Amino acid sequence: MRAITPRSICLVAFATLTALLSWVAAAAGDGGIGTPDPPKVKDVVCSDRCLDVRTVTETGKVEVTGKDLDDTTVVKFPAEEGRIEVRPSSVQPGAVSAKVPTGATSGRVVVVTRYGTKAKAPEDLTVKPEDAIKPVDGFAVKRVEADPGTAYFDGTKDIELNYLFEADDPADIRIDVVSKDTGKTVDSIVEKDREPFSNQTVAWDGLDSKGKPPHNGKYKFRVSALGGESGSSDAAGFAYYDHIFPLRGKHGYGDGLGAGRGHQGQDVFARCGTKIVAARGGKVQVNAYQSAAGYYVVIDGKKTGEDYVYMHMEKQGRPKEGSRVKTGEMIGRESDTGDAQGCHLHFELWSAPGWYEGGHVLDPTRPLKKWDKWS
Repeated sequence: MRAITPRSICLVAFATLTALLSWVAAAAGDGGIGTPDPPKVKDVVCSDRCLDVRTVTETGKVEVTGKDLDDTTVVKFPAEEGRIEVRPSSVQPGAVSAKVPTGATSGRVVVVTRYGTKAKAPEDLTVKPEDAIKPVDGFAVKRVEADPGTAYFDGTKDIELNYLFEADDPADIRIDVVSKDTGKTVDSIVEKDREPFSNQTVAWDGLDSKGKPPHNGKYKFRVSALGGESGSSDAAGFAYYDHIFPLRGKHGYGDGLGAGRGHQGQDVFARCGTKIVAARGGKVQVNAYQSAAGYYVVIDGKKTGEDYVYMHMEKQGRPKEGSRVKTGEMIGRESDTGDAQGCHLHFELWSAPGWYEGGHVLDPTRPLKKWDKWS
């Protein structure tokens, strides 16, 4: 019989530990057999043979959106008895498409992955009989919706129109962006060969027909068949602005331009750590530290020629020099770095050609208070 020595015990223990660590790594997804995160469903909308956003006929198509959907193998639809299972027609991490089976009824759609994990849609899908879509005489807009309701030039979220129309055949669609104040069309978009009874989405770049941001105010999308009668609706109304107020929290105004000591900006006080966003999107020219300004960022405002300066920021979370940021995108947090009495944002606005590039200081107080009203 072979003797058990301390060395052999150590070797066995080491081998066991190595195997255990390998199993843990595999379970954690490090190239091993770990189960991926379960799917999460955010919404389900109709994409073909639609009567509304979440109203579809049998044999129509729906799109399920969410996260971690790329392992979906089955989509389940409610039925009179139990559920009807179908295979998805397309699968992506953020979206799954499926055809609505005959016999499906209204209710919650469920997705199931190859691992047996599942997720249910948060809202009901309304399913109508296949013959619910009737022949149409002419062209009619059934739904128009602007998203978001308040939009910003070069903002973090695209300005979108979601619409649905009825027609006998595919149609060329004209979408006008109209000022509610003047009634004038500031820009137009043409979409060719759009399918009727399908939820359509189109993005507007926030520029007028001359390539410039239109005036701040209230607008609406007007939808019509190209060359035909309008099918407009005020339900597509939205607000549009060229700037957003940079501090995203409760705040108060401190010293402004001059302040008896050559103060070159406007101080805005808020709780330490309050989020700071770009008042106007653009290119980050400077990300640095200075004994008086603390950590600061200078952004060349898109289509303005002006520079926007943010001082007394936290060290972490600021964008890199040379990067581009969107209007409303987080660029850091308020702090008291540098020569600051209490946490606050010192904000400066410089004329073209820019900050210490031949431009001069502009009084930022009035613009800030204007942006504050609509933000």
